[in-house]
Amino acid sequence: MKTIEIIVMGKTGAGKSTLINSVLDEDLAPIGVGQAVTKKNQIYSKKILLPLGEPKNNQYGMIGCKVNMYDTVGLEIDNIITDSTLAEIQRHIEETKAKTDSSDIHLVWFCVNDRSSRFEKYELELIRKLSIEYEIPFVIVLTQCYSDNEGDLEKKIRTILPEVTRKRVLAKNYKTRGGEIVAFGIPELLRNSVLNYSSLKVDLLERKLNSLDEGRTARIKQIEEEGKQIISNYESAATKIGFVPGGCIPIVHGICIKMIADLNSAAGFKTSKNFAEDVFVNVIVGAIVTPFMIIPILSAAVAAGYVGAVGENYLKAMLNVINLSSDRELTNNALIKERLKHELSAMKK
Repeated sequence: MKTIEIIVMGKTGAGKSTLINSVLDEDLAPIGVGQAVTKKNQIYSKKILLPLGEPKNNQYGMIGCKVNMYDTVGLEIDNIITDSTLAEIQRHIEETKAKTDSSDIHLVWFCVNDRSSRFEKYELELIRKLSIEYEIPFVIVLTQCYSDNEGDLEKKIRTILPEVTRKRVLAKNYKTRGGEIVAFGIPELLRNSVLNYSSLKVDLLERKLNSLDEGRTARIKQIEEEGKQIISNYESAATKIGFVPGGCIPIVHGICIKMIADLNSAAGFKTSKNFAEDVFVNVIVGAIVTPFMIIPILSAAVAAGYVGAVGENYLKAMLNVINLSSDRELTNNALIKERLKHELSAMKK
């Protein structure tokens, strides 16, 4: 029997508990008006017959499913409860993924009251962060809708989150002076969440890959900019001591070793001072001619130029290694050391 794991999230008053009761066709989750009724995260489970496929003669094919609905405490801005709730949700996601079959369905219904006028920034960030981090599809459920026509709030959400599926529902009949608005959208929400789950998952993974690529590109750019600043700082240091001809050579070499160590640190490489010294002595020295620094008039300029050339060569090699290595490989210090040495040796030739 297929298991459907649905985490129901949203602010207090978003209608989460009413939605759960409607899906399970039973008053399991406590409900209220304008107050936080759900005091702790709670799982409600039920075996149901789920209509699937296209209807024939207005009849759907049915499949037996176990639905686990995780009712969460309302998310509020700057509220300690929110942090605790998110921590529990994250544990729940990890635990259910470990226990259930890979063919089972895991998704989040993020509830937003259609009668609200705002979609908070923290809600947007939460959806993007959790969906990408835990590879779990989100469906934004607009609750307490009086019609199936797109409202102003939904238009705003569609504009800022076009990649996330939205569904309009009225989980419970609503009485008005002119009559009663009949509940709608719940069977379609559940059915479409299941039928479209594979495509939702694929879209999510594609967004995650794009996000990782963008993040990696930005990180490499940041390392390059930080590296150039580090090199510039050490060039200035070399200029100040370069006025001592001949005797400045050991000091300049020491500056180069410290600069390599700082460049490693900027890239997140956990290398030792010994590694920086080993790379400098065995790979870099000889690539640039050092005797020019003994010329009195040119010693300061040449010292700075030498340090700059060493730094630029090392930074170039480092960026090449980062580009050609996976994120997992970049945590392997021994492998990174060898690749850096290989790149520097190739540049030396």
